[in-house]
Amino acid sequence: MFNTSSHMKHILIPIDFSENALKAIDYAKILFENESCTFFLLNVYITNPSFLMGDEYNDEWIEEMSKDTFSKLHDLIHQIKTSNQNELHVYQSVSESDTLEDAVVSVVTSKHIDIIVMGTKGAKSAKEIFLGSNTVKVINHVNNCPILVIPKNYVIKSPETIVFSTNFKRNFYEKEMSFLIEIASSHQCKINIARVMLEEYLSENQKTNKEKLKSLLSGLDHVFFKIDIEDDETDALRDFIVTSNADMICLINHRYNFFQQLMQENVVKKISFDSPSPVLILPEIET
Repeated sequence: MFNTSSHMKHILIPIDFSENALKAIDYAKILFENESCTFFLLNVYITNPSFLMGDEYNDEWIEEMSKDTFSKLHDLIHQIKTSNQNELHVYQSVSESDTLEDAVVSVVTSKHIDIIVMGTKGAKSAKEIFLGSNTVKVINHVNNCPILVIPKNYVIKSPETIVFSTNFKRNFYEKEMSFLIEIASSHQCKINIARVMLEEYLSENQKTNKEKLKSLLSGLDHVFFKIDIEDDETDALRDFIVTSNADMICLINHRYNFFQQLMQENVVKKISFDSPSPVLILPEIET
C-alpha cells in the first residue's frame, strides 16, 4: 500500500512522448514542487509481438524498439533536467515490453510507487471511455496505488480547491484518505465535499460515515455540499466542479461510487464525463 510519509516519493508517469504525457510531467513537478521525489518515466514500447514473423525476427524487432525507446527517454530526461532546476527531483527511465496495464502493475510493485500520474486525451465521442481507454485499463488493474489523471486541455496550476465526491455509503479510513489529506495540507487547499445522491436525507449509517470523514479532515478547510441531480450524476458533479472553480476532483474507487458505474461498458456508451480538472482516484482499502 502507498506511503505518504516524509520519505522520498516515487512517482510513476507513463510516457508515450505525446503532449498529454508531457503535461502529466509538468503537473507532477508543480504538485510535488517542495518534496523529494523520484519520477519514474515508463514507456511501453511494444504490446504484442507479430505472429506473422518468426521468433528470431520478433526478438530483433523488440531489441531495436528497446534501443529507440531508451534513446528517446534519455533525451526527454535531459530536456526535463535542463528546464527544471529543482534539486529535490530525480528522474529515471523505465522501458517495458508489455501491455501498458501489466507494465504499470509491475513497476508499481518493483519501484514502490506512491502515485501514478497520467495524461489523457479524454473522450472523443460519447461512445469512448471518458478518461481514455488506456487510463481506464490502468485504473481497473491497479488497486493499491492512487492515480492522478490530467485532462488534455487543463491549464496547469497549483491546486487551491479540491472536490471530494461521496455518497457516504461506506466508512472512511485514514490510510485510504491519506494522499488527499497530504495534498490538501501541503497546498492549503479547500475541500468541497460533494454529496451526489438522489435520496434527500442521510441514513443513520451515512451520518456515522460523514462524522468519520469530518474527523479525518479536521484541521483542513472543508465544506459539505448536497448536489441536486436533474439528469444524471456525472453531469451534476461536472457542473459543480465548474461552478466551484475546483482544481482537482477526488474519488475513492469503490463499488458504491458512481465512478465504478462509469467503468461498465453499457454505461460508458451513454455518457462522457470529460472532467475539466485533474482526477485523483484513491484505491479502496479492503476491510
